[in-house]
Amino acid sequence: MDSMHEEFVREIEELRSENDYLKDEMEELRSEMLEMRDMYMEEDVYQLQELRQQLEQANKTCRILQYRLRKAERRSIRVAQTGQVDGELIRTLEQDVKVAKDVSIRLHSQLDSVEKKRSRLEQENEELRVRLQDLEVAKQVLQQEIDKVGSKLHIQVRRGQAG
Repeated sequence: MDSMHEEFVREIEELRSENDYLKDEMEELRSEMLEMRDMYMEEDVYQLQELRQQLEQANKTCRILQYRLRKAERRSIRVAQTGQVDGELIRTLEQDVKVAKDVSIRLHSQLDSVEKKRSRLEQENEELRVRLQDLEVAKQVLQQEIDKVGSKLHIQVRRGQAG
């Protein structure tokens, strides 16, 4: 009877030890999941700030171009009314066209860069989402193992008390 009782006690201790290990493993996975979520959110905030700065710069450039366009329209109206085209007007218009072209090229380049970043972030986001799902599955498996160990422990404790 004592040997059976000792065997139950030993088995209970093994199950407790396994239960503690599984709890630690689950806590580690939970911490990893939270860390991944925090990293993802931090990266999102950084990217959002960067995109906002780029948008502000693009807005500023657009305002400058709108101002120059209105100025060119006024000159165009003046030329249409007077029929005279002066050299300064032509030089200014050529300069405005050159600036507009340069700005357009720069904006296009920035747009390409932002699109590449967005694409890369979407891919990273998807990879993190898959990893998070894998961790959730592992967490569920560990929780099931903990539940099984707990059930076994409970049954064995009852048997030990009945014996």
